[in-house]
Amino acid sequence: MSNFVIVDNDMLQFGVTFGMYTVTPIEPCMIKASGIAQIMNKKVCVSGDEKKVSIKATYMSAAYPTPGTGSITISSLAADQLANFAKSTMPLIVTGSQFSALFTPQSPASNPQGPEAGPSPQTGTGKFINSQMFVTTG
Repeated sequence: MSNFVIVDNDMLQFGVTFGMYTVTPIEPCMIKASGIAQIMNKKVCVSGDEKKVSIKATYMSAAYPTPGTGSITISSLAADQLANFAKSTMPLIVTGSQFSALFTPQSPASNPQGPEAGPSPQTGTGKFINSQMFVTTG
């Protein structure tokens, strides 16, 4: 199956649920590219670009309805999201299936009737939304 190559400023779509938290991004969810090659005047995303993603978000849960804040990062790509046979400076990132994401709280969510949440990182998933539909690999 062919996968589209991910390019600069392609969108990221994260699942709403990260463990026990409901997480809502508060800034655009995009990936920045550092590859040398370009598609339609946009740099291609290469292995390692996913590690630079950090999206500000709010979170809450049923027990802690007053939102706290934190950030979403990509913890690892799925095996089908790197095109090892297609390289710019490194293997290219492609749409593939879903990557693993991590939400890390920075300020705690709270409950007016009880204590603040003991914030702990929670795992989730996400996927790439490709903007170009010209170049595929696979």
